[in-house]
Amino acid sequence: MGIHAKDRKILYELEYDARKPLNEIAKATRMPKQVVSYRINKMIETSIIRGFRTLIDIHRLGYFSYRIYFRLQDITPENEKILFDKLSRWKNIIWVIATTGRWDLEIVVAARNNINFSNWLLELKKEMGDYIKEYTVSPSIVNYHFKRKYLIEGWQEEKIIPRYGFEPAIEKLDKIDFDILKILATDAIASYTEIGMKIGLTYNGVKKRIKSLEKRGIIQAYRTWLNLDKMERKFYKAMISISKFDEKIEKALLSFCIGEPTVVYLVECSGSWDIEIEAEVKDEFEFRELIVRFRNTFKDIVKDYEILHAYKELKLDYFPFESFEKL
Repeated sequence: MGIHAKDRKILYELEYDARKPLNEIAKATRMPKQVVSYRINKMIETSIIRGFRTLIDIHRLGYFSYRIYFRLQDITPENEKILFDKLSRWKNIIWVIATTGRWDLEIVVAARNNINFSNWLLELKKEMGDYIKEYTVSPSIVNYHFKRKYLIEGWQEEKIIPRYGFEPAIEKLDKIDFDILKILATDAIASYTEIGMKIGLTYNGVKKRIKSLEKRGIIQAYRTWLNLDKMERKFYKAMISISKFDEKIEKALLSFCIGEPTVVYLVECSGSWDIEIEAEVKDEFEFRELIVRFRNTFKDIVKDYEILHAYKELKLDYFPFESFEKL
C-alpha cells in the first residue's frame, strides 16, 4: 500500500530543496499550509523521514571520494552490530550500507589524495581486524543525484542535476563556513536563527553565508533521508563494466537515468567497474527489468555487471569532518 498520495506529493516537493518554505509546498501540492506542516511532522514522527541531509560537493573543497567494498568473515549478529556502529562513527566516512551479494558492506570515504586515502584505509583495516576476507576500492569520478520521480505521476525531468565529484578544486572555507556546513550536513532544515544561535552569528549573517555556499556550488541540494522500509521500497545497485566512455556516452547515461523514475544515483568510477546505477524499487524483479532496459539501450558497450541489494543504510553525512583545522 505504501504511504499516502498526499505525503508522496510533499516528499517530491522536498526532493532537491528540503528547506523550501511551507507556503510554496502548499501551493505546489494544493494543500493548506497547516496540512503540509502536519504531514511532514507526522512523517518525521513515524520515521518515514529519517532526517534531512545537505548534499555538499566535497570535491570543491579539495577532496576525492572513494568507494570501498568489503567481503566479511566470522561475523555474528552481535559483532556485526558492534562493527557497523563503529564504522558509522569513523572519521571521514560519508556513507555506510550493508549489502547482500558478492560484497557485504560498502563505505564511501573522503580523502585528500591517494596517499591520504591509503593511510586512512590502513587504519580502518586494523580496526576491522580479521573480519575482512576481501575488499576492492572504486575511486569515484562523479556522483549524480536524481529526484525520486517514482513518488508521483506526471513528474518533470531535472534541468540541473546535483552532484559531487570531478577534478578537486580549492574553494576557501573559514571557520564560520565550516561550522555552518557541519550543522546543515545532518540537519538540512535548520533555520538561520537556529544556526546563528549555535555559532554566534546574526540571522542575516547566516543567510548570507549559506547563499554564498550555494552560489559557489559547495552546497548542491537539500534532501530528505527516507526510510525505504516504510516506503515499501528496496535499494538495489548494479556495478557495470563498459567497453568505452566519452562525452556522448555520458550524456546518454544521464538521459537514461533521468528517464527512469526509480534511479536515484549514477556513479562514474575508475575501479573494478566503470559505472554504478542505484535505484529504489518495489522489488528485485523491478530492478532486473531496469537493468534489462539498460543493457538493451547500451548493448554495444556493456561488458559485464553484478548486482547488490543494500538492506541497511547506516550512515549518510556529506560533510564527515571532525574539525576545521583538519579540513
